[in-house]
Amino acid sequence: MLFSMTKDEMLKLVNQQLESYNKGDLQGFCNCYHPDVAVSFLISNKPGSVGIEIFKERYHSLFSSSPNLKCEIKSRIVLENSIIDEELVTGAKLFPEGLHTTAIYGFRDGLIDRVWFAR
Repeated sequence: MLFSMTKDEMLKLVNQQLESYNKGDLQGFCNCYHPDVAVSFLISNKPGSVGIEIFKERYHSLFSSSPNLKCEIKSRIVLENSIIDEELVTGAKLFPEGLHTTAIYGFRDGLIDRVWFAR
């Protein structure tokens, strides 16, 4: 399948999921992701996930345990078919001092279908 999203469409989708994340809006957040979403952690042994149900469970747990969760974009690179965000996540119970990470977003069918994290 040929890639069919414009850079503006990719940006709108990534910004929409970021806004939902920062509001703790699980449904709005998950609506930005493909039913077959796959999450991978680069340069680590941490397992990822495949499928929206597992994705939803993980983020439900995160949002529930971290009511002050926020993500700030420190820098962004927009490529032809992916977006790379340098992020600072605060308010996460698992990372009380904050988490400096990079998220790489891939797209399919007008939704985010892949996320690769590196820290």
